Amino acid sequence: MTIQYKTSGFTGNEIRQAARIQMQELNQGFLSSLGEKPLSLIFAHAASSRWGMLILATDTEQGQVVGYVLGAVDTGRFYKDFLFKRALPAIVYFLPKLLSWQRIKKALETLLYPARKQSNQVKLPPAELLDLAVVGAYQGTGIAQKLFEMFIEKCRERGLSSFQIPTTQGLDRAHRFYEKMGAHRVASIEVHRGQQTYIYQYDIQE
Repeated sequence: MTIQYKTSGFTGNEIRQAARIQMQELNQGFLSSLGEKPLSLIFAHAASSRWGMLILATDTEQGQVVGYVLGAVDTGRFYKDFLFKRALPAIVYFLPKLLSWQRIKKALETLLYPARKQSNQVKLPPAELLDLAVVGAYQGTGIAQKLFEMFIEKCRERGLSSFQIPTTQGLDRAHRFYEKMGAHRVASIEVHRGQQTYIYQYDIQE
């Protein structure tokens, strides 16, 4: 097994594969429920926006993406940039998925949660690791750790000293992973009604 890590120059097919991994491995989240096209639009924007970050892990022997880490230099600005630059395709792809008040409400909660986090008493860094996922068959092989380490390096290159990691309550394996990597829990917030999200913070060493 040979794993290649890529930080730029993604093809459309690689972006779509990463979106499918989120749908498969993080299927409890609201964004995963939107489907491949809306997710691919978000991933593509993260790859091209000055406010986004995307790293893919590819099994070169199989020719498939097997893991990714998605992040933002500033989550609030990332979402604003997304809406400004991709409003038309976003409407086309997202609108059919938001044909109920419950889904519209969740979409608004997702867009507004960066501001709500900053209303907490704890001062949180604007940079954020939004998602990290590895295909089930490749879990436990060190890919997640390498993706996390590369994300740290990208943050360091951008001059960032720390970043936050939102993780849904109940995802104990994810909590243990981030704690093992050196992150510490600093806050919790209710992004969607009745569902707590734990906020971890990772401080980048010089």
